[in-house]
Amino acid sequence: MNYKTLARKHLGAVKALIESSAEQDLLLACLNLRMCMEAVTYERSKTYIEDLGPEKLMKTWQPKNLMKRMLEVDPHADQTSTFSYGVEPSIGQEPEKIQFLGTDRVLDLATLNEHYDALGSFLHLPTIKQLEKGRGHDEAKVRARCMQIYEALEPVVNSSFNASFSVTGQIECMKCGQNIRRRMGLEGHPRRIECWVCGATYDMTKANKTQVHFEPRQLEVVCPDKSCETPSWLWENEVRQGTSWQCEGCGSQIELKLMIVKTDTREPIGE
Repeated sequence: MNYKTLARKHLGAVKALIESSAEQDLLLACLNLRMCMEAVTYERSKTYIEDLGPEKLMKTWQPKNLMKRMLEVDPHADQTSTFSYGVEPSIGQEPEKIQFLGTDRVLDLATLNEHYDALGSFLHLPTIKQLEKGRGHDEAKVRARCMQIYEALEPVVNSSFNASFSVTGQIECMKCGQNIRRRMGLEGHPRRIECWVCGATYDMTKANKTQVHFEPRQLEVVCPDKSCETPSWLWENEVRQGTSWQCEGCGSQIELKLMIVKTDTREPIGE
């Protein structure tokens, strides 16, 4: 499905509805704006379709949750980008001429958080409690809010790009075997990533221009039996009260416990 075409269709009807004095038209404007926000987010998700985890879950997500998942995959997923190209005279040298291609304008999470639920509330009657407190819908404020959202969406739906440039890394989770795919921005900043199935965490770093490295975030714990002292490795999310495991060296059952100890070694003050 071409969600971008649907987004343009919904947004195209909005301005006249906002400018209409009919209350019913204002409700239709809210509905069309909400559906436009959904459409542009679903269109954006097409560039991450292989990275978002179980498909049956992804298909049920609302736009905010879908964008949050995209940001877990790629921290730049909701950022607007400008694309251009040029031919380097030699490797590493700046091109003499750079050709502008266009701009990929994206509906970011902050805008979704600010407006998506608000549009939904406008489509429902105020509760009895809200009416008692004089908090019913203010038509003028709703109209102004709709125009603000329209202006935020217009450049997004008119953008001719839907692209993402990054280095993609893939690993089979060392704890549960789930396939993990994450992206790293071209600047190569290290990332902490988490398996969506078991919660195991990894440090993701850039190995070279085309490859990344995953390092498990684990804590070494030595068997408390002095005759054994075999090391075990706990995942970051396992370092908590009550975690237990069997020592691979001596077979002892070990449990992690939290303790409160006195660390102040000063002499007590006399009477």
